[in-house]
Amino acid sequence: MDALEAIAKRKSVRDYKKDQISDKAVAAIIAAGQNAPSAGPYHITVVQNRELLQHISNLALEAMKNSGNEFLMSRAALPGYEPLYGAPTLFLLSAPEGPYSLATTSCAATSMTIAATALGLGSCYLITPKLAFAADKGLTARAGIPEGYEIMCAVAVGYKAGDKFAVERIKKDNVNYVK
Repeated sequence: MDALEAIAKRKSVRDYKKDQISDKAVAAIIAAGQNAPSAGPYHITVVQNRELLQHISNLALEAMKNSGNEFLMSRAALPGYEPLYGAPTLFLLSAPEGPYSLATTSCAATSMTIAATALGLGSCYLITPKLAFAADKGLTARAGIPEGYEIMCAVAVGYKAGDKFAVERIKKDNVNYVK
């Protein structure tokens, strides 16, 4: 699959099989993130420990329920909702606080989602894990996040199980030309 095909086929997956992805796939996805455009330092942490994944998911869910944000609270209220969607691998992208940190990590995350698609895997760009780390200050050390770095975003990756919690794609009528 070439890059343009992977970009066109990429879709947020919100329901994963429990099967773990291969180390080779993890390495390829990391490489895609490391080769993304960057405006500063960032770090990628790979979480495959099921207990830690569940803890992050539980903390994020509680934070969503109590966020005061209507969208987050409505998602958290869905029956069976899990913020990590049961993904067996979570790539956490962290950076020092700065004006370009979210942009830098989001560029890396986008490249990682495209790489996952090219490898036949499902993925989903996530912000909600940041809520889990804000709720449990010890989680940063437990996940091995470098000192002085904070979670900016994450990418859930795994084999697609279904279309649970699917969201309709945004219409592609968002372009104008000035020649």
